[in-house]
Amino acid sequence: MSRFRLMRNAIVFDDGGMNLLSSEALCELRDLLPTGEPGNRETGQPLTFRSARPGLFAAGADMAEMQRFSPRDAHEFAALAQELFDAIERLPCLTVALIDGDCFGGALDLVLAFDFRFATPRARFAHPGARLGIVTGFGGTSRWQKVLTRRAAHQLFLANRGLSADEALAMGLVDRVAESHEEALASLENVDARLVKELTIHADRLSRAEMLLVARRLAGIYSS
Repeated sequence: MSRFRLMRNAIVFDDGGMNLLSSEALCELRDLLPTGEPGNRETGQPLTFRSARPGLFAAGADMAEMQRFSPRDAHEFAALAQELFDAIERLPCLTVALIDGDCFGGALDLVLAFDFRFATPRARFAHPGARLGIVTGFGGTSRWQKVLTRRAAHQLFLANRGLSADEALAMGLVDRVAESHEEALASLENVDARLVKELTIHADRLSRAEMLLVARRLAGIYSS
């Protein structure tokens, strides 16, 4: 059974259970990522990711599978997730994680790869690795620096503190809390973010002069 469905500009996650990020699920999501120009430039619709299961976004990595890992298996599993999340981060369109319900562990690492995280009031966030004696291998401990303060990251990754939607908003983990996904997405109507994303992806490798040159060239391409 397929765990993910691509519906217009949305990827919908439903594995029939807890929406676990097993190695098979990660491979399936990787193969489903758009390879052309995802999103709809004319309508400004971003590529969204959401769960089909009420009250649950995703429960994180498949711990039962991880218990069977050899050291090599664990390394390959972490590398697979990191490559997938990097690919999501590099997508040229605007990407939005729509979170309704529990978003735990590796699922929290996953949503940090999206441009925006919109939550409903029912969303809850936690990273229970510290309680389990493990450190996430999915890249969340480095990617958090783009959105969280050090104090907030310590609350999640070290203190094993769970966050409500409002607490996550106050800490910068989510960008908006709204009763419905449609209400939250309305703020992104008619946004074409490809130019800005292209610049931010390469910002750490370009000088200011090079950034300006790329911006001019991209602007010329998009206006032609």
